[in-house]
Amino acid sequence: MALVYSVIFLVGVVGNFLVCLVILKHRGMKTPTNYYLFSLAVSDLLVLLFGMPLEVYEMWSNYPFLLGPAGCYLKTALFETVCLASVLSVTTLSVERYVAIRHPFRAKLASTRRRALRTILALWLLSVLFSLPNTGTHGITLQHFPNGTMVPGSATCTVVVPLWIYNWIVQITSLLFYVLPMGVISVLYYLMGLRLKGDESLEVEEMAVNVQRPSRKSVTKMLFVLVIVFAICWAPFHIDRLFFSFVVEWTEPLANTFNLIHVVSASDMYVLSPPVKACGCVSADFTPPVPGGLQKSEIDTD
Repeated sequence: MALVYSVIFLVGVVGNFLVCLVILKHRGMKTPTNYYLFSLAVSDLLVLLFGMPLEVYEMWSNYPFLLGPAGCYLKTALFETVCLASVLSVTTLSVERYVAIRHPFRAKLASTRRRALRTILALWLLSVLFSLPNTGTHGITLQHFPNGTMVPGSATCTVVVPLWIYNWIVQITSLLFYVLPMGVISVLYYLMGLRLKGDESLEVEEMAVNVQRPSRKSVTKMLFVLVIVFAICWAPFHIDRLFFSFVVEWTEPLANTFNLIHVVSASDMYVLSPPVKACGCVSADFTPPVPGGLQKSEIDTD
């Protein structure tokens, strides 16, 4: 298991670091779409560098938790914030792509790097705000022997409020920040597919743009793949939490199933997403053409 997590850590850090490096080093890659991919890569790096080592430590040694109450709150807030920021970034990216397909002229004027940066900042602040309820349910708990005496070095970071409160928070969070966004994204890409399917005018528009860049169809397809893999990567994470929240009485089979889902959720979330973000970053370096031959130099994209 240590080898598996070491590979996960290495692949995740390298993949997400390369995504960030490509966007930062190449001016042509600094597009609004790629800024959202950069935000996703940063969120993964935060979890890999700060969250995953603690998770691995806790898998091998349930206690003591070494970072105290502040570290417990920080760990919980980090995972929750990253989870929320990731899904909000993907949802916003999908909305931006929908507007670019349905209203290219409006998208050309409105989709600027400055606006993307402001939107990403707002998404992260919103994610921090909505991470507070779950963070507040956690704290340090000390283990005790049957006779009531405290077990030395037994501090653990765990849920310290009644479980029904935690369960409700988890269920509402999964609904608002996974089920509903994935539903909205599915509808948006379905509508984009209808718009792109058989649209012969796309070829005329794209031939008028004398630049060797991918077509809107190829960009949308690649971003669609990114969203699908994103949904697959995060599904075990939410299944893991919902599974825990709905179990009333634990049995050995249920505990084994939960542990399996927990391992799969980590593997999917850390390994599958970085390569897809890298592909999405390369393919998303495209600005849709607009009617009337309006050139990129005529529009402020800062």
